[in-house]
Amino acid sequence: MIFFDLPAQRQHGYLFSDFAGSVGATYQPASIADSPYKLDLNLVDLNYYLTSNIASLQNTEGGRGFVRFINQDQKFLHANVQAGMGLMLSLPRKQGINIRYGVRAIGSNGSISPNLVASITRFDNQEWVNSSYIGEAIQFNLGMWQELAFTYAGVLKDDGFHRWKSGITIKGINPMAGAWIDLTNTNYTIDGVGNSLFSQFDVRAGYSESLSRFESFDGIDPMGIPRGTGFKPAADIGLVYERVAFRPAPKNSAGTSLERDITYEFRLGISITDIGWMTFETAAASFSSNTLQPGIGVVDFDSFFDGLNSFRQLRDSLETIVVAEDVTGNFTVSLPTALNLNYDYNSGDNWYINIAAQVDLTPLMPVDYRINYPTSVALTPRYETANRGLYLPIFYNLEGDMDVGVGVRYGPITIGTQSLGGIFSKEKTSGGAFFSVNLRQLKANSAKPYCFGRSRTGSAFVRTERTPIYKRKKFLVF
Repeated sequence: MIFFDLPAQRQHGYLFSDFAGSVGATYQPASIADSPYKLDLNLVDLNYYLTSNIASLQNTEGGRGFVRFINQDQKFLHANVQAGMGLMLSLPRKQGINIRYGVRAIGSNGSISPNLVASITRFDNQEWVNSSYIGEAIQFNLGMWQELAFTYAGVLKDDGFHRWKSGITIKGINPMAGAWIDLTNTNYTIDGVGNSLFSQFDVRAGYSESLSRFESFDGIDPMGIPRGTGFKPAADIGLVYERVAFRPAPKNSAGTSLERDITYEFRLGISITDIGWMTFETAAASFSSNTLQPGIGVVDFDSFFDGLNSFRQLRDSLETIVVAEDVTGNFTVSLPTALNLNYDYNSGDNWYINIAAQVDLTPLMPVDYRINYPTSVALTPRYETANRGLYLPIFYNLEGDMDVGVGVRYGPITIGTQSLGGIFSKEKTSGGAFFSVNLRQLKANSAKPYCFGRSRTGSAFVRTERTPIYKRKKFLVF
C-alpha cells in the first residue's frame, strides 16, 4: 500500500531566468546578485507535477479511471508540490537578499517491479495464473516539510568582461510528515485460480508519528495539516559565471540610452540545493518482516486489500502470512539534494536558450529513506523582456519520462504547465501546473553622459551614469 498525498515536481520554465527573481533563488542562490529588480515581492507561488509509467488516466467503458500498463519497462512514480512566498531586495554593490517561506512535499520511488505492480489485486487474471516471480519489489517514500529560507548573494568580481557571482541560502526545515513502503526480495508462485504461494516476503512499512491522527484513510475525518517537529538547519549554495556582452543600445536625441536589464552573452551556473535531512519519530503501527508464518500455504492475496480503511488493518491482514515486528525509534528522510548545472545563452534580441541538468545527490546522504528529484535534463527556449515572457521547456528524466511544457509571464502573473500531454493526451501519464503572482520594481534604466573636471566645461572626461531619468513604472503590473 502506498501512502500518497498527491504531491508533485517543480519544473518552472522560467526558473532559470534572472527575471524569476525570488523564485529563481530556490534553484540558484547566486541569481539574485546584480538582479534587474530593485525588489520582487512574491505574493504566492504554487507548483505541482506528477508523472508515472505505472498507469494512465483514460476514458473507459466504466467511466474515467486509471488503466495499468502491462509491459516489462522498469516502473517509476514521482510527484511533488510546493507553495511559497518571498521577498527579494537588491542592495548596493550588486548584492541581493531573499527571504522565503514555503511548504513542500515529495513522493519518489526506488525499485518498482513491472510484474508485481501490474498484477497485484488481480492475480486471477489469465495474464498471471500459473506463473512464478522472484525478487519482486515496490519501494516508495514520502516527505513533507515547511521551510524558512534566507539567501544572500553578491558579485565576487566584475572586470567588464567577466562576472562572477556567488550565493548561499540558509534554511530552517520543519519536518511535517514522512512515510515509506519497502517491499523487497518477494518470491511467489500463482496457481491456476489466482492463489499465491510465497517463499519469501520481505517488507518494511510505516510512517511518522505526526501522521498518527490521520491513520484512518476511510475519508470520513478531514485530513488537516500534520504538525511539524521543530526547525532543523539546511542549505543551498551556488556559483555563476557570466561573459559580459557588449551590445550598444541606440541613444535618443538627448544622448540618453536604455541599458539592457540582462547584460551577459552567456552564463554558466552550478548549485547544490536542499543539503540536509529530516528526522521523524516512528508511529506505533509501523512494522517490518522477513519471515513467513510457519506452515503458510496458498493464500488469496488479492483479498488482503478488500475493505481496508487504515494502515493498522493492512498490517493485521499481512500478519496472517508474515511474522511482523514493530519498528520503533526515529527514522531519517533526505531532502531532495541535487546538483544543478546550467548554461544560458543570450542572443541579444530577447531570445534565450537554456540547458539545465539536475543530478540526484541523495545517495550521498546518510539517511534511512530518500526523496529526490530524478536526474534530468531540460532544454528551454524562451523570449522575455522586463514585463513579459514566453517559455517552452522540454524536460527528460533518466527514468524515461519526457514532457513538453509552456509558460507565460505578463506583468505580475506567471502561469504555465510542465506537461502539455497532461492536457491534450487521451492517455494521461503526467500532469502539472505552476502559478505565481509578483509585485516587482525594476531598477532605474538609463545612461546619460555627463562631464566632470575642474573647468566643468566638458573638456575633461566624459562618463555615462546609470540614472533614473528614464522613469520605470513603480511596479510591473501590465
